[in-house]
Amino acid sequence: MRNLSYILSDHAKNTTGICLATLVATRGSAPQVPGSSAIFSEQGLVAGTLGGGIMEGDARKKASEAIRNGNHLLYDFHLDAKSADDEGALCGGSATILLDPDPGMHAECFRAMTASLEQGQAGCMVTTVSNQAESPIRRSWMESDRLNISDQTTELQGEWPGLENALSSAMDTGKCTSFTNKAGDLLFIEPIFPLPKLVIAGAGHVGKALSHLARLLDFEVTVVDDRAEYANRENLPDADHIITRPIGEAMSEIPETRDAYIVIVTRGHHDDAAALKACIGHEFPYIGMIGSRKKVRTLKEKFLAEGWSTREQFERVHAPVGIEIGSLTVQEIALSIAAQLVQTRAAVRKGKKREQIAAVILAAGESRRMGKPKMLLPYGDSTIIGTVVRNALNALSDHVRVVLGAGAETVQENIADLHVEKVLNQEYSDGMLSSVQAGIRSLPGATTAVMILLGDQPMISSETMDRLITRYRQSEKDIVVASVDGKRGHPMIFSTKYVPEILAYGPGNTLRDLTGNHPGEVEELETGKPEILRDIDTIQDYKNERSIIR
Repeated sequence: MRNLSYILSDHAKNTTGICLATLVATRGSAPQVPGSSAIFSEQGLVAGTLGGGIMEGDARKKASEAIRNGNHLLYDFHLDAKSADDEGALCGGSATILLDPDPGMHAECFRAMTASLEQGQAGCMVTTVSNQAESPIRRSWMESDRLNISDQTTELQGEWPGLENALSSAMDTGKCTSFTNKAGDLLFIEPIFPLPKLVIAGAGHVGKALSHLARLLDFEVTVVDDRAEYANRENLPDADHIITRPIGEAMSEIPETRDAYIVIVTRGHHDDAAALKACIGHEFPYIGMIGSRKKVRTLKEKFLAEGWSTREQFERVHAPVGIEIGSLTVQEIALSIAAQLVQTRAAVRKGKKREQIAAVILAAGESRRMGKPKMLLPYGDSTIIGTVVRNALNALSDHVRVVLGAGAETVQENIADLHVEKVLNQEYSDGMLSSVQAGIRSLPGATTAVMILLGDQPMISSETMDRLITRYRQSEKDIVVASVDGKRGHPMIFSTKYVPEILAYGPGNTLRDLTGNHPGEVEELETGKPEILRDIDTIQDYKNERSIIR
């Protein structure tokens, strides 16, 4: 959440009658992490949360008492599952909570913190709670470039040996930490960072809805539009900054930082191109652009033809933007974008880059059991291979490769109008593994994961592919396999860290050896789709599938 010190800083002259509650330590399971804070009045919760449930209810009662008697309180709350009641289940651990009934005493400290953060400067809020001192609660704000022991920290260093190392560790990990000494005094270190910046190009309905959600999700929001009737405070009450200028011009002046996220939701193709051209190729952790897949492909072709970006740069753009949730309304579209922003922000904080997933379609087989080229057989409004390629293009993969072999020329002609890379496997008679190897050899260097699709599975929908891709991006595992009722099928996605192993496989190997060699790295995605187990090998298979889609 936006650090509650912001609120205390904004209302420093009127902090009477409120109590700042802070979770300073946890042991075992707890509903929130150290650093979580809430502001209570005698009437109840004003802002923030300690996690809800009976722990927060107990804190609310104690905060009301602290406001009335003016005494701080540092206490442990035991989350005993046996005492759970209608207010909410407990987690079974314990938490240490600090109640400060006079946060106004530290108004200058809160203001100093706010000033630092507004300048993009992180730091640590250091709180000490003493059993002996006249002022039992003391707070110091320490900017990250001044965490070395100075006049600001000399006194604390004398009381708490090792403070300098603790400050540096807190900044490195981003985690709060607390210590107690023999006298029972507490030292609490809370690293605080500037809010990540979100720049929204476009102040229309989606931009407005997204600015509201993004503020709730702790982004500093800037909205850019050249229309004064949209780019104004009345239309955008949740935006921190509003820029009314030509979109391309304004976007070209956005500082390139690792905490700036870009979302392009303008009113037309021209402004989308101008905004994207200003940003593409820069080291922003996230660039997303709204639009249909057809529009995105058209824009991609223009960017490549004009030399405005490389293929790899364009493939790093989240386009179409947002997580696939079946969104239809403006609010649902904004929600899907906000979810993707949060997902990316979490990955950035963990030091993870966005996964670049390539779809490799295996279409090099000789169709021996079919007796004729099965890839070219009619299926729906297209052919078998045409349907598979279109489904892959409509999925969330970053780029698509089709591996050709037997009858390569005719298959290539059949998908000539589809914008995919074609890879010729000269060794197709050696079996499917040779096509897998040919496909992964052709991938761009930025690729981090590979989704294997079978050219004779046109029944696998884009939605199933998207579920697999989304799960892979969220999973801690390096291999994700589609399954139904405990049986594994296709597609599957694996990290490119396994590429050397796969390229070393010989004729006797298959991709099953990959999952067999690394069972602990495999996650199964239950799809509920029996078609992931089927492919089209024979005329009867083909007739069965065509009867299903009619």
